[in-house]
Amino acid sequence: MREYIISDEANCKYCYKCLRNCHVKAISFSENSSRVIPDECILCGKCIEICPQNAKKSVYDAYKLKQFFGSPFIVSIAPSFFAHFENPFKVIGFFKKKGAIVSETSIGAEFVSKEYKNLYEDQSIITTSCPVVVDFVEKYYPEFIEYLAPVVSPAIAHARFLKKEFGNLPIVFLGPCIAKKKELEEEFDLVLTFSEFEKFIENENVYIFDFKEMYPDPPYPEKARFYPISGGIINTVNGNFTNFISIDGIENIARFFEASIQSNEKFFVEMSACNGGCIEGPGIDREKSILEKKQRIVNAIKKFSNNKKILNIENYHLDLKRTFENKKKKEEFTEKQIKQVLKSIGKTEPSKELNCGACGYNTCREKAIAVLEGKAEKEMCITYLIEKVSSVSNMVVEETPNIIIIHKDGKITFKNKVARLLFMSYSDKKVYELLQEIMNNEKSICDLTIKGEKYRFYKKTFSLPEDSGDVLMLIDITKQMKQEEKIKQLKKETIEKIEEVLNKQMHLAQEIAGLLGESIAETKTRFMEFKKFMEEENDNL
Repeated sequence: MREYIISDEANCKYCYKCLRNCHVKAISFSENSSRVIPDECILCGKCIEICPQNAKKSVYDAYKLKQFFGSPFIVSIAPSFFAHFENPFKVIGFFKKKGAIVSETSIGAEFVSKEYKNLYEDQSIITTSCPVVVDFVEKYYPEFIEYLAPVVSPAIAHARFLKKEFGNLPIVFLGPCIAKKKELEEEFDLVLTFSEFEKFIENENVYIFDFKEMYPDPPYPEKARFYPISGGIINTVNGNFTNFISIDGIENIARFFEASIQSNEKFFVEMSACNGGCIEGPGIDREKSILEKKQRIVNAIKKFSNNKKILNIENYHLDLKRTFENKKKKEEFTEKQIKQVLKSIGKTEPSKELNCGACGYNTCREKAIAVLEGKAEKEMCITYLIEKVSSVSNMVVEETPNIIIIHKDGKITFKNKVARLLFMSYSDKKVYELLQEIMNNEKSICDLTIKGEKYRFYKKTFSLPEDSGDVLMLIDITKQMKQEEKIKQLKKETIEKIEEVLNKQMHLAQEIAGLLGESIAETKTRFMEFKKFMEEENDNL
């Protein structure tokens, strides 16, 4: 399956922001990086919009555009085209200069609107112009398929119209939507977003202002240029609605589905995955306000006011029917499996299931299921990590061979295992008195007599953050001290032994020297120097 949203693992910082903002949780995490799961993704583009590191990008196909230049081809421009480009008619001039026939996708929207109007006479309708909405229903709310209007999108309707008009010329679609890349791949030869096209002309060093302003080729739509604005479909259909609503944004659409449909009255629901409609799509200028983009469309429509070449849809008969299928995953896990995962991350009882959402999932249970599906890792749970780190830290403090005592306001608040064993027969008051004695000693090495036994410690003190208390750490160097004393005693005994042996040797040497007429003064001098050196070494221990 082709990936339409690409993950840059080098830039992914493991922040879970994409997962928190993905309504369908079509993101998997593994080894500190994330990727989009194609068969679960609905291509709303939210992860691209919110990623702080630009680690999510839509696939780039614009380099393929050049293959059509110089020969006749067709460009279908989505109605939001006029909202995105500062000089849309010069962009049209660019395409025509390259040999294109430029036609408005709004033509297809006129056909679709007629179908919606006819269907509404007999049934309730949820519009199917937005491919994200269709994917959302098929994959996550298939129980609402019965309400989806069995009609192709305006872009597909336009492609079929163009093939009737111009035969098999290559067709390029230009719009604001990443999901169109998937929806239109069988109907169009190339599908680009506005942002993608702008990157192309930048790479090709094209200066749009150099081109002449030109109009799209007729025929022209009657009303459907308002399709990309919230409420635009309802206004274009202009049906005899008694119960209708426009819903924008996946969150709001999901809320509508979760509440279920209680009304017995026929209804017409216009749905768009993007808040504000297609003029707020992931492939359109997001820096301009909705109001400014709407005004751009209005200004463009005014330029067409004198043109009478309006489409007469009654002259065409297009097959615009479509069907839907239930694509909801049926993979299920037992309650035992889910509880095992929850237990492994410290959720041993419902009260520990905080459902904080920090990992990106709405509930701990959702997270556990994602772990079973291989989409998530246990370590994504922040509270689990904190408890794990705290547990390790506590174990290190508890099991260290050093004495650790925490005190605050004249009271002992914590003693680790070594401290508890050493001061077993001492009250906390007595221990605190010893602490005071140690802390008042300016030297870093201190000697203590505990239960009649001498100890020597290297001390270290510091304060805990947020006024949590003061810490005294005592590193036991008693063994080192005793070892040094043994060495000192051994050196002393060695010197005494050497002195004894040398005295005997000197006595013997004197007798021999007397016989030989030699002096031993030099020998005695050397020995005294050696003895002095050894004594000095002993004093330094």
